[in-house]
Amino acid sequence: MTDIRAIDEAAARWRAREMSGRLSPEDAQRLDDWLAADVRHRLAYADVAAAGFALEQALPDAAPLERHAPRRWPVWLGAALAPALLLVAILWTPHAWQDLRSDAHTAIGAVVAQRLPDGSKLQLDTDSAVALPFAPDRRDIELLRGALAIDVAKDPAHPLRVHCAGIEARAVGTRFVVARHAGEVEVGVLEGTVAVRASDATEPTLITAGQRALVDTGSGVVRSEPVPALAYGWTRGVLSFDHAPLQQVVADIARYLPEHVAFRATDRGATAVSATFPIDHPEAALRAIASTNGLTIRHVPHVLYVVED
Repeated sequence: MTDIRAIDEAAARWRAREMSGRLSPEDAQRLDDWLAADVRHRLAYADVAAAGFALEQALPDAAPLERHAPRRWPVWLGAALAPALLLVAILWTPHAWQDLRSDAHTAIGAVVAQRLPDGSKLQLDTDSAVALPFAPDRRDIELLRGALAIDVAKDPAHPLRVHCAGIEARAVGTRFVVARHAGEVEVGVLEGTVAVRASDATEPTLITAGQRALVDTGSGVVRSEPVPALAYGWTRGVLSFDHAPLQQVVADIARYLPEHVAFRATDRGATAVSATFPIDHPEAALRAIASTNGLTIRHVPHVLYVVED
């Protein structure tokens, strides 16, 4: 109960700061990270904003204010009177500012591919964004969020570098995946060799085909391990699972749905699931997983799925 209470209090504080207009760009990034870290954070934030909207609807209409005398609301009341449109803007498109500074990005549920100026093939996973500061003498990509797969055109004189949260993945001609997680960057190598550097002050770690590096963005510690079976299915248009925990399967499917997904059957979370679904039908995949495992789904259209016993 203490954990839930702490989350609720944090959600109220973030909402109050947002409504008061006191979020700096750094604070906005921290809020983004906090929302992305745990579905309970997003649900608590939605509850705070929804309660405010309900209160707003219950209040009598107020007389319009003079433009030259804007009304100053207490912070807590500002949080309570959140309009639904802003709720949608923050929760459903929490990375809009990243899209504005990106050269390519995807909406939730979309997976796209494009050719880069050097002939490399770039794929972006759902809800991902990249900046492409390409130049005649360098090939650089910055992963702002989400995940990318890159099939690198060979050019020994100009290595291709993917930068993400201070981590660099460098290759001359190969195929690999980079994914940004909360507190960690993943580099999975499908072909060839990739040099992964945690910072300018460290020696690179060479990762070969069939291996992946997991880099702690705080400590810079790099650990390598085999690429899990059926990993990176999104690059092939599918979501595949081999004895994966049910809760993780639901979380992976949820990344492709515009609505939030809450998993309430926590006592079933460790149930092993083996399945493959087309990536372009995530709702059908979610319903199939629920039905197969004896769970039910409550759906609030355009808002929320609740998976429960």
